[in-house]
Amino acid sequence: MFTDPIVLIDQTLDNLEALSALFEDENDARTVRSSELTARAQRCRDAQRAIAFLLPKLRAARLTQMTNPRSRSCLTCD
Repeated sequence: MFTDPIVLIDQTLDNLEALSALFEDENDARTVRSSELTARAQRCRDAQRAIAFLLPKLRAARLTQMTNPRSRSCLTCD
């Protein structure tokens, strides 16, 4: 199965951005102090922070792939 890395990264970016928006709806950090968060809200906040950390790295990886002449990779090849 061959997958274009740029397409895979774009899909991942889209999915993570959507997930981050869901977590933001669940936990609005602007109106709630950290000490008042429930355990679930804390997990949502932590996940949202992790996603915010990953997004720039994925965008940088996408730019790297755009300059790489090899545009396809096999996911099941050895």
